[in-house]
Amino acid sequence: MQKKKDNYKFLFDNLTDSILLCDADFTIKESNHAADVILGKGEKIVWQKCYQMLRSSDHPCLDCPLKDTLKSGVIIPLVYYDERFGEYFEERTHPIVDAKGKVKQFILTCKNVTKSRELEDKSAMMKKLSALGQISSGVAHDFNNVLTVVLGRVQLLKKQLSDPYILKSLDMIERAALDGAAKVRKIQEFSRPREGKLEEVIDLKKVIEEVVEITRPKWDTGAKIKGILIEPVLDLRNQVFINGDSSDLRNAFTNIIFNAIDAMPEGGVLSIKCYCDSSQAIAEFIDTGIGMTEEVLERIFDPFFSTKGVLGTGLGMSEVWGIVQRHNAHITINSHVGKGTTIRIFFPLAVKLTEAAETIATLEGAPCRILVVDDEDYILEILKELLSELGHSVITTNSAFAALKLSQQNHFDIMITDLGMPEMNGLEMAAKVKQIRADIQTILMSGWGLALDEKNLTNVDFLINKPFSIEKIIFTINEASSKIRQFQQTQNNH
Repeated sequence: MQKKKDNYKFLFDNLTDSILLCDADFTIKESNHAADVILGKGEKIVWQKCYQMLRSSDHPCLDCPLKDTLKSGVIIPLVYYDERFGEYFEERTHPIVDAKGKVKQFILTCKNVTKSRELEDKSAMMKKLSALGQISSGVAHDFNNVLTVVLGRVQLLKKQLSDPYILKSLDMIERAALDGAAKVRKIQEFSRPREGKLEEVIDLKKVIEEVVEITRPKWDTGAKIKGILIEPVLDLRNQVFINGDSSDLRNAFTNIIFNAIDAMPEGGVLSIKCYCDSSQAIAEFIDTGIGMTEEVLERIFDPFFSTKGVLGTGLGMSEVWGIVQRHNAHITINSHVGKGTTIRIFFPLAVKLTEAAETIATLEGAPCRILVVDDEDYILEILKELLSELGHSVITTNSAFAALKLSQQNHFDIMITDLGMPEMNGLEMAAKVKQIRADIQTILMSGWGLALDEKNLTNVDFLINKPFSIEKIIFTINEASSKIRQFQQTQNNH
């Protein structure tokens, strides 16, 4: 009997969860080694009360899971945050009753669930972002179609008009449409990283200095109007380079600085640093503001969650999250109520230190025979007018099946097709058209924010994301014409 008891004790003492055997009056009768180490700091805790050891309380816990377990007949766990350890724990009580159903003793297990809770929270957040991303991508696609027509019409009108006042007004419309396109792109990107490679080499110091100047009206002029002082303290190291998108980074840093300023209603110090170690670059933002509670920290990246009431949209930090993910970086936030918040973003160091800039051609290429396919008639109209004005021969259709028939009956140099169409999507049609004529250049239009390096674009030669500019159309058509000439030369040589 003693040997059997010793075997059980050996098993319990080698578990990392705390296990206690308690009397009905909450007195601990037995404890395993983990309980003695964690709760008793290495000393035996028998004859102590469980609520003293587990909760540092002088009376039975009001939320003790034993009552609910007895009432329901099911073991009900209780999860709570223990400030002594800064961790989350899960308690379960297993009652031992006599023949009359009266509790004689109970076994209490206590498990550290901090890591599993973090994984669950991260999984829940990713599911929310995925669901919202699916909804927003459809809306973004429709907006991109509308903005394509607006930009196309404005740019055509600008080429035909000379009145300074009208041209100025058209410039304002064009800028508003481009800003709208940028916002739509952000909606597409915040819940998932973009597929395109980040080849721009960013000087982190320069970007942060730009953002500090951009936000000056809020931390300087705005703060003085309120009668407070907010002092930014910069410690920005030289030669901190990362690969990324400077526009996205400015947007992310601006959101962080605005949040820091809002968190210092009585004024304070905003410390901003950038530096690097052997493998990563770090951007650090430290404010002396009001800080955040655990509940706020858990939801800080949730879309539309805001602590600013009607003054906040709740999109700032969720947008930061999307930008961080796209840059293959990670973000940490440490905050304590009344003591301020520290945000650090860790970026991979730049792979190469050579800047690459895309040069958009502005010269018109040789006339081409072009087939344009889109299920939206207003997109067809704007493209036909634009391409015809450039000297190309253009035929349009809103049917994928009609487009295939036209491809069999006519000799087209280039086909421009939309991605999403009811009869057949653009990828399928590009494959079929390539079978009809191998040297035809296929240009895929998309309002979904795709990237050319995706594996399913094998039959697509060029991609144009909506909304597009006249310059982008000219550049792409010229590139397609060049590939056609190269293909013909190769055929002639053979």
